[in-house]
Amino acid sequence: MVLDGLARKDGTREVGTQGMRGARGVRRAHGALAALTAAALAGTATLQADADVVGSWNLNGPEVGTGLVAASTGSGTLDATAFGDALAVMQGTLVGALPGETAGNGVAIVGTAGNGLALRFDFADLSAFNGESLMLQFATRRSSTGFSMNRLEYWKGLSWVALADFTPSTTAWELKTFDLAAAASAVSGPLALRIVVDGATGSTGSIRFDNFALMGTPVPAPAGAVALLGLAGVVARRRR
Repeated sequence: MVLDGLARKDGTREVGTQGMRGARGVRRAHGALAALTAAALAGTATLQADADVVGSWNLNGPEVGTGLVAASTGSGTLDATAFGDALAVMQGTLVGALPGETAGNGVAIVGTAGNGLALRFDFADLSAFNGESLMLQFATRRSSTGFSMNRLEYWKGLSWVALADFTPSTTAWELKTFDLAAAASAVSGPLALRIVVDGATGSTGSIRFDNFALMGTPVPAPAGAVALLGLAGVVARRRR
């Protein structure tokens, strides 16, 4: 199937940046400065190194086509099974990618049957992170007849609450970044997000996504706890 307006992969541009460093307790993005400099020279979107990755999806694994994807870095689950046959795997991008990752694959939603359906993200207890710092970002683009009316929502106990609307570019990949402070303040414990897509007007109209990432700043350890750890280290050395 040939999808209108999806053939071009180059020409990516920077439309926004948000800090990122490697996942706390998962992996650190070593050499971030060199990698980001290289990305800038290549003309791809760049990220700064000042936030931890809670969970991210590069969408390069074989399970992407099933619609149920575990985070490639950190933790969390992406569920796109609601789209059924409207879900496709297509070429991805480096826009929003973690240092060292490849463009690989991305996901596409194709046709008017996808209107009103959603991709869902589920994250476990995020109490270790500062809620005011949480942000979701991803790369996206659409075709000329693709999904133009899309929104990000969070689950608040009894219903979904809208956070923001967005319309992707029809000419190039772009990085979308959303502040989740309102969601974090309204929810305790696990966090559920979803992206509802709408506005497709053609049977080959599409929207593509790649490089989803939830980022945040860890809550500092209490000063007393840090002091106790230091004291324990001193005691241990003296016993040797």
